[in-house]
Amino acid sequence: MTIIAGFRCKDGIVICADTQETLGPAKRSVSKLQCFNGPVLNQDLTELVNHDLSLAICGAGDGPFIDKITNQAWDAVRYVSDILEAAERIESMIKETYQDFGQIYQIGSCPHAELIYGIKMGSYSKLFQATGPIVNEKDYVSSGIGHYLADFLTSKMRGSNRLTVRQSLILAAYILFQAKEHVEGCGGDSHIAVLRESESSGMVDFRLIEHLNEYLRIADRYTGEMLLTAADFSVSNADVSKELSESVSLLAYLREREMERLAQDRQFEYFAKALGIEYPRDDLGLPTKTKPSASQVSEDQP
Repeated sequence: MTIIAGFRCKDGIVICADTQETLGPAKRSVSKLQCFNGPVLNQDLTELVNHDLSLAICGAGDGPFIDKITNQAWDAVRYVSDILEAAERIESMIKETYQDFGQIYQIGSCPHAELIYGIKMGSYSKLFQATGPIVNEKDYVSSGIGHYLADFLTSKMRGSNRLTVRQSLILAAYILFQAKEHVEGCGGDSHIAVLRESESSGMVDFRLIEHLNEYLRIADRYTGEMLLTAADFSVSNADVSKELSESVSLLAYLREREMERLAQDRQFEYFAKALGIEYPRDDLGLPTKTKPSASQVSEDQP
């Protein structure tokens, strides 16, 4: 039981997931979303390749089977030359994995997974859904027990238009917040990954997500009250305008307060080490520098 979702944006990909896993009456927290970034050493271990390659992948279904495919996905794409080749290699890997395990398990007993993954290479990005061995490119997709709620909220806030990465990040945080509040089986932390076509990619800073959730929790109540006020035709336009103006001012104040709290949380740990070097971070908590040296990468390669 889970909630996962992916968004194709104007400038990249956003993928999100909760962390609650339910096994009968037991619950535990597991990371369902993984993000991988280049560069990698080439097969001869002589130079760095694919500086601009990123992969984010999450799944719902059989946990060990999802882990197997996730680990193989990055291995399948790390040496590709373009994003089309990356997409083909992952699709082939998924089909081959099901074929291999289908020969081991009895008919009807093969593990099954719903996967959502995004690939970014250079200034191009693609979003995919894998339902078992069937892979399709998507503009938006959700899965898991909370997908009905995710689809409803997305249709309200996104419509048929693509949002920016930052807008989709907020929508993803809102979907996870609502699913964890109202859907049995969804819970834990909110994990969000962004694959940006012109900036660095990776997992969004958990502190930003926490403060987004807090603001959205409060703002959600006031925006609901604003809707009821605006739709009350028995109230004069002047009174409605006054009440709406007061609500907007309150939302602006709460926004400023949450931004200050986020800044305070980041005061003590605004820089994080990546491959042994401290890189300055942007407002999403992602490094502003994306091309480390060959010696740094070689120490981190498996």
